[in-house]
Amino acid sequence: MENIKEKLSKLVSKEPSNWVQKAEWRVSNEGWLDNSAKIAFKILRAIREQKISQKELADRLNVSPQHISKIVKGYENFTLETLDKIEKVLGISLIEVPGFQTVAQFKIPSGELLWGNYTKKAVTPFGKYDYSNPPYNTMQESAEENQLKEAA
Repeated sequence: MENIKEKLSKLVSKEPSNWVQKAEWRVSNEGWLDNSAKIAFKILRAIREQKISQKELADRLNVSPQHISKIVKGYENFTLETLDKIEKVLGISLIEVPGFQTVAQFKIPSGELLWGNYTKKAVTPFGKYDYSNPPYNTMQESAEENQLKEAA
């Protein structure tokens, strides 16, 4: 019986476990940890496709292999500078920032106002706009409006 107690006491650590604090930290940092894990998967996929080792990636980035290990485990809180370096070395895109959309108002000859979201760039008489509806890519003034301007 004492032999079992001795064995159990050897297995049990005398230092308190911090599992509650670790769990609380994971919950409070869940957002960036998820994104870090997604980026880590992209990096691992690129490494596999390019048939390079994590050590070679570390050499290319001029960082330690331990740092690469931390990155591919999904525990790295990346800076934009770090992401840019990795993207250049691997030739991949790790994050994408959605572009903004310009909402432009055009007045067509009938006098009807049109509103729309545009995704392609164009130069209009009012400057540069994004547009996707070809019929509204330029503004044309009606003959009546031209006459009114000339009379004024």
